Amino acid sequence: MDRSYLTPEEVASALKLSKYTVYEMIKRKELPASKIGRALRILRTDLDHFMRQHKSAPDEEASPYGRAGRESNRKPSAEIYFAGSHDLSLDLLTRALGKRGITLLPVFSGSMDGLIELYKQRVDMAGCHLLDQSTGEYNLTHIRSLLPNEEIAVVNLVNRWQGFIVPLGNPRMITSWEEFLSGRHRIVNRQRGSGTRLLLDCKLRQFGHASESIPGYEHEVSTHYEVASAVLRGDADVALGIESAAKGLGLDFFPVQEERYDLVIPTRLLNQERFRVFLEVLRDPSFKQAVVALGGYGVSSTGKILERL
Repeated sequence: MDRSYLTPEEVASALKLSKYTVYEMIKRKELPASKIGRALRILRTDLDHFMRQHKSAPDEEASPYGRAGRESNRKPSAEIYFAGSHDLSLDLLTRALGKRGITLLPVFSGSMDGLIELYKQRVDMAGCHLLDQSTGEYNLTHIRSLLPNEEIAVVNLVNRWQGFIVPLGNPRMITSWEEFLSGRHRIVNRQRGSGTRLLLDCKLRQFGHASESIPGYEHEVSTHYEVASAVLRGDADVALGIESAAKGLGLDFFPVQEERYDLVIPTRLLNQERFRVFLEVLRDPSFKQAVVALGGYGVSSTGKILERL
């Protein structure tokens, strides 16, 4: 393949978006694409032009949407802007919402950055799985800290397992934090601000290890797809990630931490039609069944409003 052309998946990785969002951008003709055989391809020069056009202005630094994501400059629509942690169930949610006329536009920026984007009113919703090591509680402490003056609804997306993604058969027999952190195995890491990175750094402190002692600690990627792919390619011996990503690529998985992944939504938005439909989709038994089929998920609380802060 001529490397002047990129696949939608490669474009999604470059833009830190879901591949389904890239397909939606192509469908709306926001991003030019050509068919080569049966496959869609994007010219690298077209991607470079798109990125220059959407580069944030100085007062919108780090915003994945620029001015389009600001509540004050955006009319109500059938779009939901999302920033936060990556999870495979969000790809299912994107498709399910699309069938109901709602476009979910996600940027996978990590749990902490998702909450910051919501605080700045650049997105409608954030997704997070942030552990408070002192209490063992997920998300609420961090939400109260970063969004003290906003009335917030905390809606459960899933409960899921974090663990060690390893090649089939787990040839290095990595079944404990002690072994994972021993310095004998190459890892691939999630980006700063992600819940997975926070969990790893908590364990490093707990076991008294320096990050410099872990080969591959500085090798950062943005999604669980990329984490699992690095193990599949042999670029890493093991990685901390979620079971569904391991299962999807035919890898083995050793669970170590059950966590709660929540969606954080300003209460004032819940009465809007797009969020009424959104909650209906989350609570639909067929959506929950599709999530369970991915592996490693609990959906008993999916769609429930757990807290109003």
